[in-house]
Amino acid sequence: MEMFQLIEITASEPFERGRQYGTQAKEKINICVDHYRERFTRSGQSWARVQKYAIQYAAVVDKYMPEALEEAKGIAQGSGRTLEEIMVVNCRYEISKFPKIMECTTAAILPEASAGGKTYLIKNWDYSQEIIPHVVLLSVRMNDGYRAFGVTEAGQMVRDGMNSYGIAFANNNLQSVYDSQNTGLPVTFIRKRLWESSTFKSARAFLTEAERSVSCNTIIAHSSGMALDFETYPGGADTIEPSAGILTHANHFVKNPRIDGIQNRPKNRDTRLYELLNKRNGGINTEYIMECLRDHKYYNLSICAHPDKTGDEYVRQRCTVSSTIMNLTDNVIYVCAGAPCEGGYVRFGL
Repeated sequence: MEMFQLIEITASEPFERGRQYGTQAKEKINICVDHYRERFTRSGQSWARVQKYAIQYAAVVDKYMPEALEEAKGIAQGSGRTLEEIMVVNCRYEISKFPKIMECTTAAILPEASAGGKTYLIKNWDYSQEIIPHVVLLSVRMNDGYRAFGVTEAGQMVRDGMNSYGIAFANNNLQSVYDSQNTGLPVTFIRKRLWESSTFKSARAFLTEAERSVSCNTIIAHSSGMALDFETYPGGADTIEPSAGILTHANHFVKNPRIDGIQNRPKNRDTRLYELLNKRNGGINTEYIMECLRDHKYYNLSICAHPDKTGDEYVRQRCTVSSTIMNLTDNVIYVCAGAPCEGGYVRFGL
């Protein structure tokens, strides 16, 4: 599969950063907006209502992250779309939480578990194969020395990424009994703040204190050799620490399983990934991580996911959209477009 489009952003002012993003990614943003208009309409939702719902989040973003809202306005201008449409793209996680979905497997590997004392954050992003045509890579290089790299759907702030301060983050969908269609900070904007954080402490504080309406799991790692998992939900956040230098997560609550909104769901990808990584504990390197991310045990809900035509509507579309390995020690990121068993990883530097 061809590598995703690389969007290069160099502006210092938020609106101009967004305009650069929107201008370069215009074609992909058009595909993305059209995809969600068709998807939500197909599910019986009025496109006008979806836009009206999404734009309500702008007030919360403006309250806590006004510069990010300016960037969203720049994306809209650069791409020729409305702010309402860009907010739909950035709130698609909140909107598509109803009905329930499952996505993604993530992990952190700390120096004591890796070869050469390196710190890694990794992810297989599992979602619908229909979004692959509008996935993009974001590269930010600013005059003050800040650099960042991320993976996302075109028009979104960011999904997963790392920065030159040594911060990296990766996310999994979670569904809790507290999730609602109230408005809080959209997860894409929360991730944007993590992407810009200069310390682990500030990233942690914002993630755990942010006003939110839905749940999400996030692993934050730092190049100094630390990582924590945060199971966040409306009104709370629980943390999970690494075990033997390895930390894995999938799509169920581990710390407080009683609040999981999808009881009795399969719980295998996180434990399977831990099992695989732990077999090489003390010697885990990039090549071995790639091997682990290609694992098919428990198919069709395996670490490396593929559409299953015999399953329900979601399983028929579910696949690994991208596979990402962030090496925080060497400031490099490896990205595979699509399932890692079918493609190669491309190396990018900050």
